[in-house]
Amino acid sequence: MNADSSMPKYIMIKKHLQMLLIKGEIPFGEKLPSEYSLMEKFSVSRHTIRQALNELENDGLIFKEQGKGSFSKYVESEIQRNIVAVITTYVSDYIFPEIISGIEEVLSKKGYPMLLYITNSYKEKERQCLNNILEHGVTGLIIDPSQSAIGNENYPIFDQIKQKGVKTVFMNAGYDDISSSVIVDDKKGAYLATQYLIEQGHKKIAGFFKTDDIQGVKRKKGFLSAFESNGIKADNDLIGEFDSFTKYEFPYSFTKKLLIMEDKPTAVVCYNDEIAALVVSVANEMELFIPEDLSIVGFDDSSLATMNTLSLTSVSHPKKDMGITAAKFLVDMLDGKSKNPKKVYEPKLILRDSCKKND
Repeated sequence: MNADSSMPKYIMIKKHLQMLLIKGEIPFGEKLPSEYSLMEKFSVSRHTIRQALNELENDGLIFKEQGKGSFSKYVESEIQRNIVAVITTYVSDYIFPEIISGIEEVLSKKGYPMLLYITNSYKEKERQCLNNILEHGVTGLIIDPSQSAIGNENYPIFDQIKQKGVKTVFMNAGYDDISSSVIVDDKKGAYLATQYLIEQGHKKIAGFFKTDDIQGVKRKKGFLSAFESNGIKADNDLIGEFDSFTKYEFPYSFTKKLLIMEDKPTAVVCYNDEIAALVVSVANEMELFIPEDLSIVGFDDSSLATMNTLSLTSVSHPKKDMGITAAKFLVDMLDGKSKNPKKVYEPKLILRDSCKKND
């Protein structure tokens, strides 16, 4: 968790404890961790812990005994049929807290308890989460798939989940042959960013793209498509590619390499705002000025885009609305109102201070 999370800390702690209760790691009648141990674990105040415990008590999942602590009141048969699992690559930073907040907002209104799993973009961790879901008989699943561009190696488990009647909605990326999805038109978003820079007179435009998720692959395609549309040949030496596990080290070193070139690029299109912020940091280290020496475009219009003195031009991402839509789709599927709904958000370029015309 961090201070920029749009989901209150007590809600995230509530979800953690709820998962322990539902998974049976704190059986009926057993004592929950003490308030002090929870304060240490999550680095929060006693007030925040008590808010989370009060929520669980109001939901009928725990009971309190004066001077003794809080105890599990969870009975599997009472709410098992309503559980929705959410699997996300990350949870406590960037755009993910807003997405999860949107999901929580819809599910809580509809009375669906939510199990939250985090994979950190590991396929193996995703597999463990999916197997956990099979064991606990959830009725619905919302998932941001891990390393979606390298193939769906967990397909057999998804197939088992489908055979058990568990409704599934994918976010950010989806597989063509599986269920419902809520995504952004990533190719168009990167095209808009690159086209804008070309229209501003930039010809030497660098690009950073992630190779192991579908979003990164599509954003690279949009980047290249803009060059093609304008009859310009993209310079492959200015394109840097990285994966989930080199997303900080490689962009840092590659940016330095780009910016010491004699004929260095005048603009950069970045996979997301995290990479854009890193590029800004390297440029500052090298005593270059943004946007005078280098124009930069990010993607996702995250809080990072407006957090610093320099505000980033960035491609929009629906964030909380994506979470709301994914949860509404799932609820409709569970209610039998819809089979496999899909939504593709149209991106927009949000113009700010990090770009200028190349004279």
